[in-house]
Amino acid sequence: MQIHQQRFLARGSERSRLGQESSTMRLFVLLAVLYSGAKSSVVPQKMYGRITSPNFPNVYPNHKERIWNITVPKGYSVRIYFTHFNLELSYLCEYDYVKLSSGGKTLATLCGKDSTDTEEAPGNKTYISMDNHLVVVFRSDYSNEKPFTGFEAFYAAEDIDECKQLLDGEPLCNHHCHNYVGGYYCSCRVGYTLHENKRTCTASDN
Repeated sequence: MQIHQQRFLARGSERSRLGQESSTMRLFVLLAVLYSGAKSSVVPQKMYGRITSPNFPNVYPNHKERIWNITVPKGYSVRIYFTHFNLELSYLCEYDYVKLSSGGKTLATLCGKDSTDTEEAPGNKTYISMDNHLVVVFRSDYSNEKPFTGFEAFYAAEDIDECKQLLDGEPLCNHHCHNYVGGYYCSCRVGYTLHENKRTCTASDN
């Protein structure tokens, strides 16, 4: 009796292990199917460039996702504009779209060919990143009723005017702020000395 119980428990344990392995395998297969259309690219750091939808200038494929991570040197932002834009139009751009993100925020979600009351197409508009990094996501859904040719976009590094920015609600420099390509520096009025933090000014000892 005891031997039969041991065999029964062993078989039950084996079936449980095989069931867990089968569930894990099904999960891996499901994830592979879901993400088979996604492709991400880290764009080499440079001052300018061009990106396009898959197959451009031909019709872009269904069920595709492409991500570009664009980074320029610190002290610059990314300026991007579109010279061609023709995506499927849907309410709030739910189906096919191009999404621009920077600094953890969405700058724009674009679709269609012309802007409507609820959807935005880029037209001649230029978009500026919040820092030196911009994420561009292109997504197409499972089907399109018409042939859409996607997009062509150009980007370039643009100097950030730090002197127009605030830090904790205050100007970066106590007295004078001087912007240059890729950075800035502070200076003080006569009779004041620049602090070690290179931002604040203190009265000089006479």
